[in-house]
Amino acid sequence: MKYFRTITKVVLTATLFYLAFPQVVFAAAEEGHSITLPQLLILGLVMGWYLYNHFKDKIKDMFKKKQ
Repeated sequence: MKYFRTITKVVLTATLFYLAFPQVVFAAAEEGHSITLPQLLILGLVMGWYLYNHFKDKIKDMFKKKQ
């Protein structure tokens, strides 16, 4: 569990840095700053983790066998 927490902190830190400073991490397009595919994928991953942790009990209850 400690390994998972460490990995999660590293990914979240990288994601926040990547979203806050896209011009540093990835060369910005001439048209302006738009969301790139890696940013979109990382955002989806982070939001998925958040939603899973937020609704963990409801998700587990949905997949339990009815007795």
